[in-house]
Amino acid sequence: MQINPFFEVYVGDRLTSGEFVGIFSPFLVEHAQALFLPGNVVVKGIQGSGKSMLLTLLKADVRCEYARAMAQFPVQGVTGDFIGAGINLAHCNAMDFGYRRLTDDPEENALLFADFVNHQILLDLFESLRKLANPDRAIKHYPAVLLDRERTEDFTQNIRDHPVFQGSLAGCQTIEEVETSMRRRINTFVRYLHRNDRHLDEGIRGTKTDMGTPISTVVAELKRSGIITDKVPVFIHVDQYEELANISAPDERTPDYRAVINRALARRDPAVSYRIGTRGHAWRDHGRILGSTAQLEEERDYKFVDLDLLLKRPENPKTYIFPRFVADVFARRLRHVGLASDDMQGDKLLGSIFGDGIAPQEKARRYGGTNPARAVKVDPDWPEPFSTALRDMVDRDPLDARLLEARALQRTDRTASRATRLLPGELTIAIRADVEREWWRKERVELALVQIAGRCQERPIWSGKSEVIELSGGNILTFLNICQNIWDTKNQLGRRSRDTGLTRIDDDLQAIGILKASEYWLRKILRETGRSGDRSRFVQLLGTFLARRLHSDRRMSNPGHNGFSLPDDELAAPAFAFVQDLLWEMVDYGSLIASSHTTKEKDRVPRTKFYLNPVLCPHFRIHYKRLKEPIYVHVAEVAGWMAEAKLPVPEGVRRSRPNSDPAPLPLFED
Repeated sequence: MQINPFFEVYVGDRLTSGEFVGIFSPFLVEHAQALFLPGNVVVKGIQGSGKSMLLTLLKADVRCEYARAMAQFPVQGVTGDFIGAGINLAHCNAMDFGYRRLTDDPEENALLFADFVNHQILLDLFESLRKLANPDRAIKHYPAVLLDRERTEDFTQNIRDHPVFQGSLAGCQTIEEVETSMRRRINTFVRYLHRNDRHLDEGIRGTKTDMGTPISTVVAELKRSGIITDKVPVFIHVDQYEELANISAPDERTPDYRAVINRALARRDPAVSYRIGTRGHAWRDHGRILGSTAQLEEERDYKFVDLDLLLKRPENPKTYIFPRFVADVFARRLRHVGLASDDMQGDKLLGSIFGDGIAPQEKARRYGGTNPARAVKVDPDWPEPFSTALRDMVDRDPLDARLLEARALQRTDRTASRATRLLPGELTIAIRADVEREWWRKERVELALVQIAGRCQERPIWSGKSEVIELSGGNILTFLNICQNIWDTKNQLGRRSRDTGLTRIDDDLQAIGILKASEYWLRKILRETGRSGDRSRFVQLLGTFLARRLHSDRRMSNPGHNGFSLPDDELAAPAFAFVQDLLWEMVDYGSLIASSHTTKEKDRVPRTKFYLNPVLCPHFRIHYKRLKEPIYVHVAEVAGWMAEAKLPVPEGVRRSRPNSDPAPLPLFED
């Protein structure tokens, strides 16, 4: 059986420390340096953007594994001299707080949740100290941890008697006894939440701690006692923050658990720095702080690392880092399963396996098959010499013929008959010259190809290194899933061979795998949290609407109409807040991609343009490239789309129905 090196795509939380060293790509480290400098940091990204992988670098066992493997730790220099500890909210019983209300007082519920999180983090901190106490010094700047008897006894005595713990550590003589006490406390929480105990231990209710305070106290005592030095920063990572938004709410007395975590950031403690890993929908407009009317402020309370923005394709291709990132990840996956050697570079591996794809002219010929004449539509009132030349051309080059048809239509004067305008000779030559202009042609090739495929009743083909990367939409998980589906297709439908090495995957097999991935991501929308049903219906309507517009645009005057644009002032209007909420939620979940732009119209009004995630485009048979201007719409039209998709729209809100017919097109585009 041939192995699929991409069989497991969700590896961030499942890798052992040893596997992590071999498979982790350090490419993003230099672009997310704030994570390894003192100060609070929020790292945001959609699922699969790499948040958990980056935060894993803060774990002590991973640091030790790099030392054992004699591998270079990705964080070099003095920035690598840190101690990390933390909590993954999806894996630590935090979600169990949705099973049962602890008290009738929501504020006390919040404090009890804070106490639970505090003690989970402290246990991980003690475990990290133990792992780092006897490090392999093969790695420079390994943080020094001294757990000798004198220091630990001094430390234990001071935290045992510290008022922050309210006597809950009474009788503890060693760090091990402190840990035992904390584990017992956590188990008491879990027993109550799982309804194994009728009442929560009153001892816990009488000794609960505020979020972050005991962590700061312990770190201060670690430094005072000399277990760690004053200069060593302590980074507390809180991953899967978005899970707090999913804790079920039995009633209105359920607290805002995100505000509990936010309180730790609001302290701006110089001794402890927090790293929050979250998806955008959980962080957007949720900066509330427990016990305060204030909101967290970027730069003042935390710095922001936006992986979605970092990996998204920018206007300037020179700053596009995603292709280099995926090349490194791709090579590491192949090495991990023994299909590639260490000297094989990622970019060359991508090229050798996926190739350059199919040239546009060849794609058009494949779509045309034995009847390429379907690629063009010849109007009956066109001059016969021109029509004949077009029919002759389509047999040789369906793509050029389709482009020539479009340019001829653009040249047609609306006020005159086509017969008097489309004359052979000089005008025909002029039209051919238009088609051969690089800028005009480049903007319309992708639209021409999907139209030819549609006219010939064929599915568009996507394949090759560049298209695999671009369809991933700047998300490493999407890239891995596309590779997974392509590899599965190759193993199932490809030629059977004893050769299990690296061979070029046929373009048709790549296209099948890409389509499978596209359909997977479309289905996946329904399995996500939040308003998944609404998002799914809106994507279905939008994809169908855009496909109809693109395929009906014979003139190809609007190749950029695979997306839409809204004025920012309309999008921010209070009456249409429900539209803004939906669109930004879809961006945060990765169904849409958004970016700011300035209109080319005279008013120069700032606008935001929205596109389907590229991986969804193969399902809807539309091209993914962002060319020229998107469809300019008003927010009322988007409200109409929502109504058409059976989404809730407030009564009395002005809205308009979606128009599947193309807008009036200009005569000339010179």
